[in-house]
Amino acid sequence: MSSVHFLCSQCEQRLGRDAGEASRPCDFCGAANIVVAPDADAIIDRCAACGHDQLYFQKDFNRKTGIALVVLGSIFVPWTYGLSLLGVTILDYIVWRIVKDVIVCYECQAVHRGYPANPSLKPFDLVIHDRHVYGSAPPGAEEGSHH
Repeated sequence: MSSVHFLCSQCEQRLGRDAGEASRPCDFCGAANIVVAPDADAIIDRCAACGHDQLYFQKDFNRKTGIALVVLGSIFVPWTYGLSLLGVTILDYIVWRIVKDVIVCYECQAVHRGYPANPSLKPFDLVIHDRHVYGSAPPGAEEGSHH
C-alpha cells in the first residue's frame, strides 16, 4: 500500500498516512498538519509532507540492520576463514534485488513508499543533501561532477 511517513513539526514523532487517507492531527501531540498521501498510482514529483521538489530514491532497507549484518559477518571471520563476509555479500545482493525503492525528500526526509518510480529522480546526492542541512555544499564539491 502506498503511504507517506514524515515527522510531526511539533513533537518530531514519525507519522504515517496511507494513500487516500484524510489529513488528521498528530497521533502523539495533537498538532495540526495537512499531510495527505497522494493516490497510489501518482508519480511523486513533490514531497507530500512539505511540498519541496528535490527528492531522491533509495532502497527501502533499514540501515541499522544492514550494518548489524556486516558486523556479524566480520565477527565470524576468524572461524569461517572469511566465508561469513562472502555470505553477507551474497545476502546483501539478494536483498538489493528484492527490496523496492522509496522516494525521500531532501528537505524534511519524508518517505514516500509504494509509489511508481519517477524516472526524473536520481539516487541520493551528498552535495544536494549538504545544501539542505548546512546551507551550502562542502568547499570544492560541485553538483553532478565526477572526479
